[in-house]
Amino acid sequence: MRSIFLLLLVLSFIVCSCGGSSEASGEAANSTDTITETESASDEASVAAETAAPEPAEMARKSAPAAAGPFEERLTAGSVTFIVESPNASSNYFTLNTEGMSVRNEETKMEVNGAVVRAQLADLNQDSYPEVYIFTRSDNGTEKVHAFASYRNRSYGQIYMAEAENAANQRDRDGVETFELMETALLRKFSTPQNEQRSGNPQTITYTLKKGETSYRLEPVE
Repeated sequence: MRSIFLLLLVLSFIVCSCGGSSEASGEAANSTDTITETESASDEASVAAETAAPEPAEMARKSAPAAAGPFEERLTAGSVTFIVESPNASSNYFTLNTEGMSVRNEETKMEVNGAVVRAQLADLNQDSYPEVYIFTRSDNGTEKVHAFASYRNRSYGQIYMAEAENAANQRDRDGVETFELMETALLRKFSTPQNEQRSGNPQTITYTLKKGETSYRLEPVE
């Protein structure tokens, strides 16, 4: 009888031991699955973060196109001051204001292609009253000039540029032009193709300032 009792006790102990091991094994497996899922989620989050992260500031500066800054110039001749301003934005324009005109100081606003790069005073016709020349430059380097003359320092008006026959021919051939102010003339320079390369000796058209019936004109010296 005692032997049977001991046998039953031993069997009960063995059954309990096996059950505990199974539960421990199950808990261990569950723990391993949880760690694996956590690591996987962490890896995915890292990949997403790397993909969404912006490029370094230095690289961004190198890849971005250089933008021309706003332009502002005050040019004074005697009692008269010309004030040229431009935002040099994508849809660009400039404003011209004056101070010191005895009759009328008013703003002129003009839309332009390209950026305003410089403004200069001159007195091409040597009448002791200034003109202002505003130069713009497009992306390919071509310049344009917008000029205004003082009417005896009472008011001012736009100067018109007469077309020259050889200027039109040069534009058809090449299209890149620059300007340079001299003491009594405005030089319009065209770079000319040479073996598909731009020549270092541009052709030049000289303009002088003439007074018409109602306004001033830049006339080519043919």
